[in-house]
Amino acid sequence: MQDPFCNEEAYSKTVFYESDYFRVLYDLRPVIRGHVLFVSKRHVTNLLELNNEEIGDLHKTFMKVIPAILKVYGATDESYDITSQIGPYSGRTVPHLHFHVLPRSRSDEYQNEEKNIFDDLKLNRTHFGASDVETEVKKLRKEFGYKPKTK
Repeated sequence: MQDPFCNEEAYSKTVFYESDYFRVLYDLRPVIRGHVLFVSKRHVTNLLELNNEEIGDLHKTFMKVIPAILKVYGATDESYDITSQIGPYSGRTVPHLHFHVLPRSRSDEYQNEEKNIFDDLKLNRTHFGASDVETEVKKLRKEFGYKPKTK
């Protein structure tokens, strides 16, 4: 399988924030509105492969982007899920280090005991179409003042 995070064409339409070592993009198959990914620019498969500068940059990026995502998507009481599947037995589908951040609210559909957000995440289920994703990317690019690079 080709790594989509090493293929600029695959992710460039959904990037809304970049730091020195990470890109933040809207998930192409979001489980809930506001589902974003923090992706290492350098191809690594494991958190333990990051150097000190990358770890510091990841922390700084989390601290800048997550509060804004929570505000934009009305996360109740600053609730969110953050997860990453690392290693071949974790259920990962893309062998490139990335973190899912999902803003949560009292009214999201996963408050119902019959629905499990991690089942949908693992099975790559989405309730949103391409136009929904495009709308959310535009909103986040405006929020973060991100201008895509032109070729």
